[in-house]
Amino acid sequence: MRVLVLIPYLYGYAPGPRTSIELWEKLLNSNGIKLDFVPFETERLHKVLYQKGYLFSKSIEMIRSYVKRIQLLFHIDDYDAVFVYREAALIGPAWLEKWIARRKPIIYQLDDPLYIPYVSSSNGYFSYLKCFDKVAEICKMSTTVIVNSAFHKQFALKHNQNVWQIPSIVDTHRHVYHPQSLDTKELGIGWIGSPSTMDNLKIVSRPLQELAKTVRFKFHMIGAGEFDLPGVDYVNHEWREETETELLKKIQIGIAPLLMTEWNKRKFIYKVVQYMAMGIPPICTPLGSNLEVVEHGVTGFLAGDDKEWLHYMGLLIRDAPLRLQMSGKAAQVARKHYNLEANAEKIVQAFRSVLNGPNLV
Repeated sequence: MRVLVLIPYLYGYAPGPRTSIELWEKLLNSNGIKLDFVPFETERLHKVLYQKGYLFSKSIEMIRSYVKRIQLLFHIDDYDAVFVYREAALIGPAWLEKWIARRKPIIYQLDDPLYIPYVSSSNGYFSYLKCFDKVAEICKMSTTVIVNSAFHKQFALKHNQNVWQIPSIVDTHRHVYHPQSLDTKELGIGWIGSPSTMDNLKIVSRPLQELAKTVRFKFHMIGAGEFDLPGVDYVNHEWREETETELLKKIQIGIAPLLMTEWNKRKFIYKVVQYMAMGIPPICTPLGSNLEVVEHGVTGFLAGDDKEWLHYMGLLIRDAPLRLQMSGKAAQVARKHYNLEANAEKIVQAFRSVLNGPNLV
């Protein structure tokens, strides 16, 4: 079985594909399913797309990428199926997907609530060129739909009955569990993300500042960009794939604060799975996949307000035996449910269902 994989981003750059289709590649190949990746982005588009301004350059590069995508579709007869990650093109209605669906079965992956309109911090209201209502259309015309959370499954089932829930997975060969020590000299609290998600840190600014008045810790921000926390001993690390796991080893408590938005209510919060795989107990806002992934008081804590954030961070700093107990249980859950081995059979079956019909939903 040969599958054309249409991804919006350059291979290896975006966290979504890295935790799904790119990570599945070797598994699928070993099961006779060959993937050919073709990104929509070019190097030139990637350089300007996520920066503010550059509207003329973005427009020119976007048009060039769209034309290349159209040209590519004249060669899809070489494939048994087409895998569409989120969308065939970064802008516009589902024209390309409709054209594909007339000729080949589509495997569609939806791993973010793209059906919820949003305004990008770098592209403003040009975000509406993404045509948010096309997500439902693509679900309808696809033969197989793969989602990573119960929220997306509920949405997809309104439009397609062959829906497979496969979580975003962590590479446990890279994110290795190391039992925490009772005598850690300097405890680290940490957050990993990107400049586009760092506004979520506003949720914990005050609790972190209050906590810093009573206990000693260092706060590690990985990939945040410019974010200031007066009164807190913090360090802001640049995110790079090759240093990601080494930076995560510096923290003993991982946080995943979320602003109350329609987007966050439905999002799969991948950083929580990363923390857990490495034995880092998470403290999270009770939104999105956090409600599915974290067992409150067992593998981590769910914090709904400043008082709870302050209490749970302080508790895990002061109570080392509890922190170690949660560390082991969190890693156990991550290995059982959120790595490649745990989901391998379902991934292969989902791809084969595009030709053979569904036998597991």
